Amino acid sequence: MELSASQLTKWAKAEAERLGMRVNRVNNIPVRRRKGTIEIGWADLQGYSELGTYVAIEVKKIGDRLSQAQIERMDDVVKCGGLAFICTQQGLKPVLQKWTKTES
Repeated sequence: MELSASQLTKWAKAEAERLGMRVNRVNNIPVRRRKGTIEIGWADLQGYSELGTYVAIEVKKIGDRLSQAQIERMDDVVKCGGLAFICTQQGLKPVLQKWTKTES
């Protein structure tokens, strides 16, 4: 069974909190007349660890791909000392994969 982006996001938030992180959903979807305000590429979940380290989690359901802007943002988070993760599905289970800087 394929998990929805919403299901993966809820799982990622709970898993991050279980691991001691505090994260919040960042939503850039325009509502009524209000435009989204987050720049392109920012992660779906953002927050910090117990040590105060910035945390970014990008959620991708099966078949979704990271955009170039998301790759660059995740690389920058790691370069600046933050923690970055991708939440996706492997088999029937959601997983949280630690992001490591891509080779340029």
